[in-house]
Amino acid sequence: MIPIRQLNDLTSADLDRLFNRFGEDFTSVIIKTVIPIVNDVRKRGDRAVADYTKKFDGVKLESIVATAEEIEAGRRNTPLELYNAFLEAKRNIEEFHRLQPRSDIRKERDDGTVLGVLHQPIESAAIYVPGGKASYPSSVLMGVIPAQIAGVENITLVTPPGKDGRLPAIIGAVCSMLGVDSVIKSGGAQGIAAVGLGTESARKADIIVGPGNIYVTAAKTYLFSLGIVQIDSPAGPSEVLVIADGRADPKWVAWDLLSQAEHDEMSIALLLTTSRELAERVRDEIAKDIASGTGRHSIKQASIEKSGLILLVNDIDEAISFSNRFGPEHMELMVEHPMDHLGKIRNVGSLFLGDYAPVAAGDYYSGTNHILPTGGAARFSSGTSVDTFMRRTTYQLLSRQALVKARGPVNAMSRAEGFEDKHGGSVNVRFEK
Repeated sequence: MIPIRQLNDLTSADLDRLFNRFGEDFTSVIIKTVIPIVNDVRKRGDRAVADYTKKFDGVKLESIVATAEEIEAGRRNTPLELYNAFLEAKRNIEEFHRLQPRSDIRKERDDGTVLGVLHQPIESAAIYVPGGKASYPSSVLMGVIPAQIAGVENITLVTPPGKDGRLPAIIGAVCSMLGVDSVIKSGGAQGIAAVGLGTESARKADIIVGPGNIYVTAAKTYLFSLGIVQIDSPAGPSEVLVIADGRADPKWVAWDLLSQAEHDEMSIALLLTTSRELAERVRDEIAKDIASGTGRHSIKQASIEKSGLILLVNDIDEAISFSNRFGPEHMELMVEHPMDHLGKIRNVGSLFLGDYAPVAAGDYYSGTNHILPTGGAARFSSGTSVDTFMRRTTYQLLSRQALVKARGPVNAMSRAEGFEDKHGGSVNVRFEK
Protein backbone atom coordinates (compact mmCIF):
# COMPACT_ATOMS: atom_id res chain seq x y z
CA MET A 1 0.00 0.00 0.00
CA ILE A 2 2.48 2.68 1.13
CA PRO A 3 6.05 1.91 0.04
CA ILE A 4 9.00 1.74 2.44
CA ARG A 5 12.35 2.81 0.98
CA GLN A 6 15.80 3.72 2.21
CA LEU A 7 16.43 7.44 1.77
CA ASN A 8 19.95 6.77 0.51
CA ASP A 9 18.56 4.56 -2.25
CA LEU A 10 16.52 7.34 -3.86
CA THR A 11 17.81 8.44 -7.25
CA SER A 12 18.39 12.05 -8.21
CA ALA A 13 15.19 11.84 -10.27
CA ASP A 14 13.27 10.58 -7.21
CA LEU A 15 14.58 13.48 -5.13
CA ASP A 16 13.81 15.98 -7.86
CA ARG A 17 10.17 14.82 -7.93
CA LEU A 18 9.94 15.21 -4.16
CA PHE A 19 11.70 18.55 -3.82
CA ASN A 20 10.18 20.18 -6.92
CA ARG A 21 6.73 18.75 -6.52
CA PHE A 22 4.52 21.81 -6.93
CA GLY A 23 4.84 21.46 -10.67
CA GLU A 24 1.32 22.69 -11.35
CA ASP A 25 1.41 24.35 -14.76
CA PHE A 26 -1.46 26.84 -14.70
CA THR A 27 -0.83 28.04 -18.24
CA SER A 28 -3.55 26.05 -19.97
CA VAL A 29 -6.04 26.59 -17.13
CA ILE A 30 -5.38 30.33 -17.17
CA ILE A 31 -5.65 30.64 -20.95
CA LYS A 32 -8.62 28.33 -21.52
CA THR A 33 -10.68 29.01 -18.40
CA VAL A 34 -9.50 31.80 -16.13
CA ILE A 35 -8.92 34.63 -18.61
CA PRO A 36 -12.35 34.26 -20.23
CA ILE A 37 -14.02 34.18 -16.81
CA VAL A 38 -12.09 37.20 -15.56
CA ASN A 39 -12.88 39.18 -18.71
CA ASP A 40 -16.56 38.25 -18.49
CA VAL A 41 -16.76 39.23 -14.80
CA ARG A 42 -15.05 42.52 -15.66
CA LYS A 43 -17.69 43.13 -18.35
CA ARG A 44 -20.90 41.77 -16.76
CA GLY A 45 -20.15 41.85 -13.04
CA ASP A 46 -22.61 40.08 -10.72
CA ARG A 47 -24.52 38.49 -13.59
CA ALA A 48 -21.41 36.74 -14.87
CA VAL A 49 -20.53 35.50 -11.37
CA ALA A 50 -24.04 34.10 -10.94
CA ASP A 51 -23.98 32.46 -14.38
CA TYR A 52 -20.68 30.69 -13.73
CA THR A 53 -21.89 29.57 -10.31
CA LYS A 54 -24.89 27.96 -11.99
CA LYS A 55 -22.67 26.41 -14.68
CA PHE A 56 -20.01 24.97 -12.37
CA ASP A 57 -21.89 24.38 -9.10
CA GLY A 58 -25.42 23.83 -10.39
CA VAL A 59 -26.74 26.52 -8.07
CA LYS A 60 -28.99 29.38 -9.19
CA LEU A 61 -28.37 32.53 -7.18
CA GLU A 62 -30.83 35.37 -6.80
CA SER A 63 -27.94 37.41 -5.42
CA ILE A 64 -24.25 36.65 -5.11
CA VAL A 65 -24.25 38.30 -1.67
CA ALA A 66 -25.29 36.49 1.50
CA THR A 67 -27.96 38.39 3.34
CA ALA A 68 -27.78 39.33 7.00
CA GLU A 69 -30.64 36.87 7.54
CA GLU A 70 -28.60 34.01 6.03
CA ILE A 71 -25.67 34.77 8.29
CA GLU A 72 -27.82 34.94 11.41
CA ALA A 73 -29.77 31.83 10.36
CA GLY A 74 -26.44 30.03 10.30
CA ARG A 75 -25.89 31.11 13.89
CA ARG A 76 -29.34 29.94 14.96
CA ASN A 77 -29.06 26.61 13.17
CA THR A 78 -25.64 25.66 14.54
CA PRO A 79 -25.72 23.47 17.66
CA LEU A 80 -24.51 25.30 20.76
CA GLU A 81 -21.79 22.73 21.49
CA LEU A 82 -20.31 23.19 18.01
CA TYR A 83 -20.61 26.97 18.19
CA ASN A 84 -18.81 27.01 21.54
CA ALA A 85 -16.00 24.85 20.14
CA PHE A 86 -15.37 27.45 17.43
CA LEU A 87 -15.70 30.22 20.00
CA GLU A 88 -12.97 28.65 22.14
CA ALA A 89 -10.74 28.21 19.09
CA LYS A 90 -11.40 31.86 18.19
CA ARG A 91 -10.07 32.98 21.57
CA ASN A 92 -6.90 30.91 21.18
CA ILE A 93 -6.26 32.17 17.65
CA GLU A 94 -6.84 35.77 18.70
CA GLU A 95 -4.55 35.40 21.73
CA PHE A 96 -1.66 34.13 19.60
CA HIS A 97 -2.13 36.53 16.71
CA ARG A 98 -2.33 39.57 19.02
CA LEU A 99 1.34 38.90 19.81
CA GLN A 100 2.33 39.44 16.18
CA PRO A 101 1.89 43.14 15.26
CA ARG A 102 5.22 44.90 14.71
CA SER A 103 6.24 48.19 16.22
CA ASP A 104 7.00 51.17 14.02
CA ILE A 105 10.66 52.16 13.70
CA ARG A 106 12.23 55.61 14.05
CA LYS A 107 15.95 56.35 13.83
CA GLU A 108 17.47 59.83 14.25
CA ARG A 109 21.03 60.68 13.27
CA ASP A 110 23.16 63.51 14.60
CA ASP A 111 23.09 65.28 11.21
CA GLY A 112 19.33 65.71 11.36
CA THR A 113 18.31 62.70 9.29
CA VAL A 114 15.20 60.89 10.49
CA LEU A 115 14.46 57.43 9.09
CA GLY A 116 11.49 55.27 9.92
CA VAL A 117 9.07 52.51 9.09
CA LEU A 118 5.30 52.72 9.43
CA HIS A 119 3.26 49.54 9.61
CA GLN A 120 -0.24 50.13 8.25
CA PRO A 121 -3.08 47.75 7.44
CA ILE A 122 -4.09 46.94 3.89
CA GLU A 123 -7.47 48.61 3.48
CA SER A 124 -9.49 45.84 1.83
CA ALA A 125 -9.02 42.05 2.06
CA ALA A 126 -10.86 39.02 0.73
CA ILE A 127 -10.69 35.68 2.51
CA TYR A 128 -11.36 32.64 0.32
CA VAL A 129 -12.89 29.65 2.09
CA PRO A 130 -13.15 26.46 0.00
CA GLY A 131 -16.30 24.42 -0.35
CA GLY A 132 -17.29 21.47 -2.50
CA LYS A 133 -15.88 18.22 -1.08
CA ALA A 134 -15.82 19.63 2.45
CA SER A 135 -16.74 22.74 4.42
CA TYR A 136 -13.97 24.70 6.11
CA PRO A 137 -15.41 27.06 8.75
CA SER A 138 -12.06 26.88 10.56
CA SER A 139 -10.56 28.73 7.58
CA VAL A 140 -12.92 31.62 8.29
CA LEU A 141 -11.23 31.99 11.68
CA MET A 142 -7.74 31.61 10.22
CA GLY A 143 -8.22 34.23 7.53
CA VAL A 144 -10.43 36.80 9.21
CA ILE A 145 -8.85 37.01 12.68
CA PRO A 146 -5.35 38.13 11.61
CA ALA A 147 -6.93 40.61 9.17
CA GLN A 148 -9.04 42.08 11.98
CA ILE A 149 -6.08 42.31 14.34
CA ALA A 150 -4.05 44.01 11.60
CA GLY A 151 -6.83 46.61 11.37
CA VAL A 152 -8.12 45.85 7.87
CA GLU A 153 -11.13 48.09 7.39
CA ASN A 154 -13.04 46.06 4.79
CA ILE A 155 -13.08 42.25 4.97
CA THR A 156 -15.05 40.14 2.50
CA LEU A 157 -15.50 36.39 2.73
CA VAL A 158 -15.66 34.45 -0.55
CA THR A 159 -17.06 30.92 -0.44
CA PRO A 160 -19.23 28.61 -2.60
CA PRO A 161 -22.93 28.43 -1.71
CA GLY A 162 -24.66 25.31 -0.52
CA LYS A 163 -26.78 23.31 -2.95
CA ASP A 164 -29.79 25.34 -1.82
CA GLY A 165 -28.09 28.58 -2.86
CA ARG A 166 -27.73 29.73 0.73
CA LEU A 167 -24.64 30.26 2.82
CA PRO A 168 -23.73 27.01 4.62
CA ALA A 169 -25.00 27.28 8.20
CA ILE A 170 -21.70 26.74 10.00
CA ILE A 171 -19.94 29.29 7.76
CA GLY A 172 -22.68 31.78 8.60
CA ALA A 173 -22.33 31.00 12.30
CA VAL A 174 -18.60 31.75 12.31
CA CYS A 175 -19.16 34.91 10.25
CA SER A 176 -21.69 36.03 12.84
CA MET A 177 -19.22 35.23 15.62
CA LEU A 178 -16.55 37.40 13.98
CA GLY A 179 -18.85 40.19 12.86
CA VAL A 180 -18.26 39.53 9.15
CA ASP A 181 -21.20 40.92 7.19
CA SER A 182 -19.79 40.94 3.65
CA VAL A 183 -19.96 37.47 2.06
CA ILE A 184 -19.82 36.60 -1.64
CA LYS A 185 -21.50 33.24 -2.32
CA SER A 186 -19.37 32.04 -5.18
CA GLY A 187 -16.26 29.93 -5.44
CA GLY A 188 -13.82 29.10 -8.20
CA ALA A 189 -12.32 31.58 -10.63
CA GLN A 190 -15.55 33.61 -10.75
CA GLY A 191 -15.52 34.23 -6.98
CA ILE A 192 -11.87 35.28 -7.10
CA ALA A 193 -12.55 37.54 -10.10
CA ALA A 194 -15.47 39.16 -8.27
CA VAL A 195 -13.32 40.36 -5.37
CA GLY A 196 -10.18 40.84 -7.44
CA LEU A 197 -11.90 43.22 -9.85
CA GLY A 198 -14.91 44.38 -7.88
CA THR A 199 -18.52 44.16 -9.13
CA GLU A 200 -21.80 45.92 -8.31
CA SER A 201 -22.04 43.84 -5.12
CA ALA A 202 -18.47 42.71 -4.43
CA ARG A 203 -16.04 45.20 -2.98
CA LYS A 204 -12.66 45.13 -4.72
CA ALA A 205 -9.98 43.61 -2.49
CA ASP A 206 -6.34 44.67 -2.35
CA ILE A 207 -5.29 41.21 -1.14
CA ILE A 208 -6.85 37.75 -1.49
CA VAL A 209 -5.88 35.10 1.06
CA GLY A 210 -6.85 31.46 1.34
CA PRO A 211 -6.43 28.11 -0.42
CA GLY A 212 -8.60 26.61 -3.12
CA ASN A 213 -8.64 24.27 -6.09
CA ILE A 214 -6.60 24.69 -9.26
CA TYR A 215 -9.08 27.24 -10.69
CA VAL A 216 -8.96 29.36 -7.55
CA THR A 217 -5.18 29.23 -7.47
CA ALA A 218 -4.87 29.97 -11.18
CA ALA A 219 -7.25 32.93 -10.90
CA LYS A 220 -5.35 34.36 -7.93
CA THR A 221 -2.07 33.92 -9.76
CA TYR A 222 -3.40 35.54 -12.94
CA LEU A 223 -4.85 38.59 -11.16
CA PHE A 224 -1.59 38.99 -9.25
CA SER A 225 0.36 38.85 -12.52
CA LEU A 226 -1.75 41.77 -13.80
CA GLY A 227 -0.84 43.84 -10.74
CA ILE A 228 -4.50 43.98 -9.75
CA VAL A 229 -4.26 42.34 -6.34
CA GLN A 230 -1.81 40.89 -3.83
CA ILE A 231 -2.12 37.22 -2.89
CA ASP A 232 -0.70 35.08 -0.11
CA SER A 233 0.87 32.36 -2.29
CA PRO A 234 -0.20 29.76 -4.85
CA ALA A 235 -1.72 26.82 -2.99
CA GLY A 236 -1.19 23.17 -3.83
CA PRO A 237 -2.33 19.94 -2.18
CA SER A 238 -2.17 19.64 1.61
CA GLU A 239 0.89 17.81 2.92
CA VAL A 240 2.54 16.48 6.04
CA LEU A 241 6.04 15.19 6.74
CA VAL A 242 6.41 13.21 9.98
CA ILE A 243 9.80 12.46 11.54
CA ALA A 244 9.56 9.73 14.17
CA ASP A 245 11.95 7.59 16.17
CA GLY A 246 11.44 3.97 17.21
CA ARG A 247 9.58 4.83 20.40
CA ALA A 248 6.71 6.62 18.57
CA ASP A 249 3.28 4.98 18.61
CA PRO A 250 2.69 3.50 15.11
CA LYS A 251 -1.07 4.05 15.22
CA TRP A 252 -0.63 7.70 16.17
CA VAL A 253 1.83 8.19 13.31
CA ALA A 254 -0.44 6.38 10.84
CA TRP A 255 -3.47 8.46 11.77
CA ASP A 256 -1.49 11.69 11.48
CA LEU A 257 -0.47 10.70 7.96
CA LEU A 258 -4.05 9.71 7.11
CA SER A 259 -5.39 12.98 8.52
CA GLN A 260 -3.71 14.77 5.63
CA ALA A 261 -4.47 12.04 3.10
CA GLU A 262 -8.20 12.44 3.76
CA HIS A 263 -8.10 16.06 2.57
CA ASP A 264 -7.78 15.27 -1.11
CA GLU A 265 -6.61 12.62 -3.56
CA MET A 266 -3.59 14.81 -4.32
CA SER A 267 -2.54 15.23 -0.66
CA ILE A 268 0.98 14.19 0.31
CA ALA A 269 1.92 12.17 3.41
CA LEU A 270 5.55 11.26 4.18
CA LEU A 271 7.15 9.49 7.14
CA LEU A 272 10.89 9.53 7.85
CA THR A 273 12.00 7.18 10.60
CA THR A 274 15.11 5.57 12.02
CA SER A 275 13.17 2.36 12.78
CA ARG A 276 12.23 -0.26 10.19
CA GLU A 277 9.93 -1.87 12.77
CA LEU A 278 8.01 1.39 13.19
CA ALA A 279 7.87 1.82 9.42
CA GLU A 280 6.32 -1.61 8.93
CA ARG A 281 3.83 -1.18 11.75
CA VAL A 282 2.75 2.23 10.41
CA ARG A 283 2.32 0.69 6.95
CA ASP A 284 0.12 -2.02 8.46
CA GLU A 285 -1.99 0.49 10.41
CA ILE A 286 -2.57 2.52 7.24
CA ALA A 287 -3.54 -0.59 5.27
CA LYS A 288 -5.91 -1.66 8.05
CA ASP A 289 -7.61 1.73 8.15
CA ILE A 290 -8.12 1.93 4.41
CA ALA A 291 -9.38 -1.66 4.27
CA SER A 292 -11.96 -0.82 6.94
CA GLY A 293 -13.75 1.50 4.49
CA THR A 294 -14.32 4.14 7.19
CA GLY A 295 -14.39 7.89 6.70
CA ARG A 296 -13.20 9.37 3.41
CA HIS A 297 -11.97 5.95 2.43
CA SER A 298 -11.55 6.38 -1.33
CA ILE A 299 -9.82 9.75 -0.96
CA LYS A 300 -7.38 8.39 1.62
CA GLN A 301 -6.61 5.40 -0.55
CA ALA A 302 -6.00 7.48 -3.67
CA SER A 303 -3.74 9.89 -1.78
CA ILE A 304 -1.66 7.15 -0.16
CA GLU A 305 -1.31 5.21 -3.40
CA LYS A 306 -0.28 8.28 -5.37
CA SER A 307 1.96 10.17 -2.95
CA GLY A 308 2.38 8.24 0.31
CA LEU A 309 5.96 7.26 1.19
CA ILE A 310 7.94 5.97 4.17
CA LEU A 311 11.68 6.64 4.13
CA LEU A 312 14.23 4.98 6.39
CA VAL A 313 17.03 7.23 7.61
CA ASN A 314 20.20 6.65 9.63
CA ASP A 315 19.46 9.30 12.25
CA ILE A 316 17.17 12.21 13.07
CA ASP A 317 19.62 14.78 11.70
CA GLU A 318 19.45 13.10 8.29
CA ALA A 319 15.66 13.28 8.41
CA ILE A 320 15.74 16.97 9.36
CA SER A 321 18.17 17.69 6.53
CA PHE A 322 15.72 16.08 4.09
CA SER A 323 12.82 18.08 5.54
CA ASN A 324 14.75 21.32 5.18
CA ARG A 325 15.08 20.64 1.45
CA PHE A 326 11.51 19.37 1.12
CA GLY A 327 9.90 22.42 2.76
CA PRO A 328 6.69 20.75 4.01
CA GLU A 329 3.46 22.56 4.76
CA HIS A 330 3.21 20.67 8.08
CA MET A 331 6.05 18.88 9.84
CA GLU A 332 5.64 16.69 12.93
CA LEU A 333 8.67 15.79 15.02
CA MET A 334 7.65 12.76 17.09
CA VAL A 335 10.96 12.04 18.81
CA GLU A 336 12.36 12.06 22.32
CA HIS A 337 13.32 15.59 23.42
CA PRO A 338 11.96 17.32 20.28
CA MET A 339 12.88 20.81 21.49
CA ASP A 340 16.55 19.83 21.32
CA HIS A 341 16.22 19.78 17.53
CA LEU A 342 14.32 23.07 17.11
CA GLY A 343 17.36 25.11 16.07
CA LYS A 344 18.15 22.73 13.19
CA ILE A 345 14.72 22.92 11.54
CA ARG A 346 14.08 25.34 8.67
CA ASN A 347 11.63 25.72 5.80
CA VAL A 348 8.43 24.48 7.44
CA GLY A 349 5.00 26.07 7.13
CA SER A 350 3.99 25.01 10.65
CA LEU A 351 5.90 22.78 13.05
CA PHE A 352 4.35 20.28 15.47
CA LEU A 353 6.66 19.06 18.25
CA GLY A 354 6.29 15.93 20.33
CA ASP A 355 3.85 13.05 20.52
CA TYR A 356 0.86 15.16 21.58
CA ALA A 357 0.91 17.78 18.81
CA PRO A 358 -0.97 16.35 15.81
CA VAL A 359 -1.56 18.68 12.87
CA ALA A 360 -5.26 18.70 13.70
CA ALA A 361 -4.53 20.66 16.90
CA GLY A 362 -3.09 23.51 14.87
CA ASP A 363 -5.64 23.16 12.09
CA TYR A 364 -8.45 23.92 14.50
CA TYR A 365 -7.62 24.99 17.98
CA SER A 366 -4.17 25.75 19.41
CA GLY A 367 -3.90 29.27 17.97
CA THR A 368 -1.37 29.07 15.14
CA ASN A 369 -2.58 29.60 11.58
CA HIS A 370 -3.43 26.81 9.14
CA ILE A 371 -3.28 28.84 5.91
CA LEU A 372 0.24 27.76 4.98
CA PRO A 373 2.63 27.53 2.02
CA THR A 374 2.55 24.20 0.19
CA GLY A 375 4.53 22.48 -2.54
CA GLY A 376 7.90 23.49 -1.10
CA ALA A 377 7.02 27.20 -0.92
CA ALA A 378 7.92 27.09 2.79
CA ARG A 379 11.50 27.45 1.57
CA PHE A 380 10.79 31.09 0.74
CA SER A 381 7.42 32.09 2.20
CA SER A 382 5.47 31.93 5.43
CA GLY A 383 1.99 31.12 6.63
CA THR A 384 -0.78 33.65 7.09
CA SER A 385 -0.29 36.05 9.99
CA VAL A 386 -1.04 39.62 10.97
CA ASP A 387 1.95 40.62 8.79
CA THR A 388 0.13 39.25 5.74
CA PHE A 389 -2.37 42.11 5.98
CA MET A 390 0.13 44.90 6.70
CA ARG A 391 2.05 47.28 4.45
CA ARG A 392 5.46 48.63 5.43
CA THR A 393 6.12 52.23 4.47
CA THR A 394 9.58 53.72 4.93
CA TYR A 395 10.01 57.46 5.43
CA GLN A 396 12.86 59.92 5.77
CA LEU A 397 13.39 63.52 6.76
CA LEU A 398 16.72 65.19 5.90
CA SER A 399 18.07 68.45 7.24
CA ARG A 400 20.20 70.78 5.07
CA GLN A 401 23.27 69.48 6.92
CA ALA A 402 22.31 65.88 6.10
CA LEU A 403 21.87 66.67 2.39
CA VAL A 404 25.26 68.44 2.32
CA LYS A 405 26.80 65.21 3.59
CA ALA A 406 24.90 63.15 0.98
CA ARG A 407 25.65 65.46 -1.97
CA GLY A 408 29.04 64.06 -2.98
CA PRO A 409 28.08 60.37 -2.80
CA VAL A 410 24.75 60.95 -4.60
CA ASN A 411 26.49 62.80 -7.43
CA ALA A 412 29.14 60.10 -7.80
CA MET A 413 26.62 57.28 -7.78
CA SER A 414 24.16 58.98 -10.15
CA ARG A 415 27.01 59.66 -12.62
CA ALA A 416 27.94 55.95 -12.52
CA GLU A 417 24.38 55.04 -13.47
CA GLY A 418 23.98 57.77 -16.09
CA PHE A 419 21.49 59.88 -14.15
CA GLU A 420 23.67 62.78 -13.11
CA ASP A 421 21.48 65.33 -14.93
CA LYS A 422 18.41 65.19 -12.74
CA HIS A 423 19.16 62.62 -10.02
CA GLY A 424 22.34 64.38 -9.01
CA GLY A 425 20.89 67.67 -10.19
CA SER A 426 17.91 67.43 -7.84
CA VAL A 427 20.40 67.56 -4.98
CA ASN A 428 22.66 70.21 -6.45
CA VAL A 429 19.80 72.60 -7.28
CA ARG A 430 19.11 72.98 -3.57
CA PHE A 431 22.51 74.62 -3.08
CA GLU A 432 22.33 77.13 -5.95
CA LYS A 433 22.15 80.77 -4.95
